[in-house]
Amino acid sequence: MPEIVKFEMPRVETVVQGIGAVREIAAELDRRGLRRVFLVTGHSVGSGAAFAELASNLGGRVVGTFKGVRAHNPVELIVELIKEVRSAHVDALVAIGGGSPIDAAKLTAIGICEGSDSVEDVSRNYLEFEYPSTVRQRPLTGKPMPVFAVPTTLSAAEWDGFAGSVDQSRDTKDLTVYLEATPRVVFLDPEFCAHTPRDLWATTGVRALDHAVETAYAKNAHPFTTALANGALAMLAENLPRSAKDPHDYEAALKCLEAAWMSIIGVHNVSLGLSHAIGHQLGAVGIPHGVTSCIMLPHVMRFLEPVTSTEQARMAQSLAQVQGDAEDLSAADRLERILDELAVPRRVSDFGVGRDKMKGVARAALGDIVVRESPRTVDEAAIHELLETVW
Repeated sequence: MPEIVKFEMPRVETVVQGIGAVREIAAELDRRGLRRVFLVTGHSVGSGAAFAELASNLGGRVVGTFKGVRAHNPVELIVELIKEVRSAHVDALVAIGGGSPIDAAKLTAIGICEGSDSVEDVSRNYLEFEYPSTVRQRPLTGKPMPVFAVPTTLSAAEWDGFAGSVDQSRDTKDLTVYLEATPRVVFLDPEFCAHTPRDLWATTGVRALDHAVETAYAKNAHPFTTALANGALAMLAENLPRSAKDPHDYEAALKCLEAAWMSIIGVHNVSLGLSHAIGHQLGAVGIPHGVTSCIMLPHVMRFLEPVTSTEQARMAQSLAQVQGDAEDLSAADRLERILDELAVPRRVSDFGVGRDKMKGVARAALGDIVVRESPRTVDEAAIHELLETVW
């Protein structure tokens, strides 16, 4: 008899999508009676004309703006952001950008409801994991304020309550995970995303491919998420190269945004796996978020192929239909064709990260909760061997 499984439904209330979707932010705020908002973004997005227009459209609702978000969210910066937002007495946060600004907003919402004032305070809400299955998490004492998300990449942080930050003193990326922190409203605007550098769009698109692959063959895979993941894989294979070449191909860009959504929407139930566990910790030593998937995913797929052959054969078939040939290639080989077409980075050493860092990355990856759903048992030595392959 099947065992009882608890499936937590996604918490996003509303998705507004299409050209000009960001112009609906004010209406969605007003509909919920949210009158004082704080904008959270990074320097690149925050210095652009599109962001200035977005802020102007919100008018007097904006009572503060933070443009200092940095990749992977150094935890000291999160503490600074929490203090600024608290002093502004806001009703909601609007995060504009990739995974880091959206994660920063989630972490800030959590930090404010928990009364966090220091790195030590923030760390109390980190999820603690010991391989293979021990999980410890401090329950929330309050309710996080609403977060609205305007993604400009395909990292898909807007669909869940996971948020990452980096403790640079330990070279470790820590996860904070509360379903209640999931953004309330998401705005998918392909016109707004046209301002995203194409290399960033491409690498985060590979991150979405990584979500789809790991969801489809996770140890605790579910038919609902597997069907969405397989659909996302085909949509990304077809539309990511198109939108990476032409930022004004709004049809392809919107399909990529939708596919990124499909790739991760059930992540609180079906976790990601080994590629993400390693990727999180490569991020802690300086590798850009999406690039970690470009580096790791094909190698992890081959490592897991002996125990995921049925799922990977299905992926290979889907990719073959998109790529339009009858060659007998593995899913990993077909994925590499996409990476070649996108011309994305493929090695750790390209980013000046020393080989001596790999043992620490392997150790930290084994302590990352998503590794528990790897369909093949791993240890520190196996992870280190994979890292040696890609260094």
